[in-house]
Amino acid sequence: MIIFHIFNQLPGLWGTKDKDSVFVFANSEYGEIIGVDHHLDCVGRTDFDMPSPTIEWAPSFQEQDLQVMDSGKCMRVLDIHPYSDGYWRAHLFTKIPWKNEENKIVGTIFSGTELTDAVTLEVGHLICQAAGFSKKTQVSFSLDLHNQKVAINTRESEVLFLLLYGKKPQYIARGLNISVKTVENYILRLREKFNAHSKAELIDLALDLGFGSYIPESLLTRQLSVILK
Repeated sequence: MIIFHIFNQLPGLWGTKDKDSVFVFANSEYGEIIGVDHHLDCVGRTDFDMPSPTIEWAPSFQEQDLQVMDSGKCMRVLDIHPYSDGYWRAHLFTKIPWKNEENKIVGTIFSGTELTDAVTLEVGHLICQAAGFSKKTQVSFSLDLHNQKVAINTRESEVLFLLLYGKKPQYIARGLNISVKTVENYILRLREKFNAHSKAELIDLALDLGFGSYIPESLLTRQLSVILK
């Protein structure tokens, strides 16, 4: 199909899946990092069938696909995983419904852009709405927190990052391999440091100070798939 030929020329990771989350197409860049011999070897497989450590998150990927198809809306996801070559990468993925000529949803289309230490990704309104910023505000992801007005340690920064993107303590505990009680204690500590009277106020203050655009560097070696919107 012509559209697949176009996908293969675009920069970044591109592909399509059917309603059962079976790959219908993946471009060469996706095929390379996922570990198949040829990108078309992805066709007919699911996320569970790829030669990559990302298979551990296949249930989450498929759940996201279902949400996109059920809602008919765009979803943006921050994915941090090791790939078949052993390297860890952080990507910002966009997933949208794939519609046929009759405007019926037949699957999903995804695209991914890599985030690196050397490059900040200016995503503007793509991230602003998810993080609660004004659409006119320019936002970029950063790995440097030295200039922040509130000093927090590594684990606190991990908990805060996930909290700012709407993750509940149970999800945070599972992702960081700690107890829910420990997560709640970190949230209490963060409230004290930000002088916040509630979790909602903590989130507002942290966003105002720019923590919503900061990815804790320690998370770049921990598998995560965080829905931003």
